[in-house]
Amino acid sequence: MSAAIEMPTPMTIGDLLRDLSPELAREFDDVEVPAAFDVALGTPWYRTSELVEYSIHGERIVILAGPGVLRGHLPGLRAAAAHFNAPVANTWGAKGAFEWDSPHHMGTCGLQADDFTLLGFSDYDLILATGIDPVESPPERYALAPVVEVPPKFLEALPTYTDPRSLPIEPNNLYARIAAVAQPGYVDESLPRHPARAVMDLKQSLDPDAIVFGQPGPAGLWLARTFPTNQPGSICVPAVSKPGIAAALALAATLRGKNAIAVTTDPVDETTRAVLDAAPDPIRVEVWGDDVDWTRTKDLIEAAGPVVAWI
Repeated sequence: MSAAIEMPTPMTIGDLLRDLSPELAREFDDVEVPAAFDVALGTPWYRTSELVEYSIHGERIVILAGPGVLRGHLPGLRAAAAHFNAPVANTWGAKGAFEWDSPHHMGTCGLQADDFTLLGFSDYDLILATGIDPVESPPERYALAPVVEVPPKFLEALPTYTDPRSLPIEPNNLYARIAAVAQPGYVDESLPRHPARAVMDLKQSLDPDAIVFGQPGPAGLWLARTFPTNQPGSICVPAVSKPGIAAALALAATLRGKNAIAVTTDPVDETTRAVLDAAPDPIRVEVWGDDVDWTRTKDLIEAAGPVVAWI
């Protein structure tokens, strides 16, 4: 199949801040705006791209959904998942693509070395990858079976020219292992707080329309892994690790009238301080430090291997 498609434009975080502070904008001119930010603000940008060709084969199909699906293509993703009766793993940039209790939902992936092995990707006939950000999830990490890359624009058309599949969806080990860490952590009352409890405390303090921006690193890892996502765009942990990036995105969202919060770790870096100084009105920044028991990150590593995000 060949057709012209549309893909997001490479707008940068710097573009969002330039009118406020050209100096601050230059700090982020090399980082594209995350898709979750587009969704949260309802302002996706598009451009026309080249022709593509692809085909779908195999009985056992798994779908890997990246942040590109958030830019208006979730109906197509859900239609494809239903058509192929396929489980869907979302990268952390696509959190919220499915409700947590959907039979298609495999969990959030791409953060740790064993994620795709524990998802059982090698057991499938085909990995249908769509909307992938290679900075977030390089193909060499997830290509444990043949891969077909389908642009999100084409997902809704797949059922019209491919045969449906009816094999049952089976549980995966990644979801079970992360749940075994997160669920007890959510209700852990010990001090310093379990990181999952810090995430839950944050979640319970938020208004329904709030957008959380997590700083890549320890805070971003636990947010991406365990933040309960009610809707796409409510949580954004960038794929690029850059000092102050969570605060910069929170500032950009606040300037556009959104209820935003940045989460970072102590000590606060100089760029984050510069962002706070540049803000015409205060923005909410939550700093996690000694009040969080970061030694519990070892539980995640035991469950799914070393952290590979932001390397």
